[in-house]
Amino acid sequence: MYGKCLWKKLVCFLVVLVFSLNLFFAAEPTVTIEPYTKDEIPTWAKDLRRTEIVTLGSLPFVTIGVTLGYSFYRVFSNGMDFGYFINPLSSSASSSLTEDEQKGLILSSLAVSALIGLTDLTINLIQRKVEENKKVELEKGSVTIESFPVEEGYPEQEEGSGEEENSGHPEVMEKDSD
Repeated sequence: MYGKCLWKKLVCFLVVLVFSLNLFFAAEPTVTIEPYTKDEIPTWAKDLRRTEIVTLGSLPFVTIGVTLGYSFYRVFSNGMDFGYFINPLSSSASSSLTEDEQKGLILSSLAVSALIGLTDLTINLIQRKVEENKKVELEKGSVTIESFPVEEGYPEQEEGSGEEENSGHPEVMEKDSD
């Protein structure tokens, strides 16, 4: 009895030892992974990837929306009979879909998801074009800021005269003198 338990402990210890030694003798990685640079991936590839992500990401939600919309259409077209509401867990014939209805729902979902992806692509392309046009406009007309010395000769206010202080600008002086 004691011998069987000793063998089990010994086997477990050897298994743990073998797996632990692998950690000590593991080789260091020879390749260092560098992150992508900003110009490494072309803009059209980024746009295509974003459109793909938005299209496929919206598909489950659009499918739920299209299915619910079609369910309510079936209920209202059959005199408000909620037996026609699509329930995937029900086995009744009135709530099940025909093969043509299933194809229609899937194709409608794909079309709406593709429209969402293309709309996102269009908005991003327009925003990028507007930003490029702003950069070009700024590069064409450079703005120079010049400082002008404050002209002397404006009457300074005496302290305690009761008038509000101004900054010495002619516009402020004219308003104060009125």
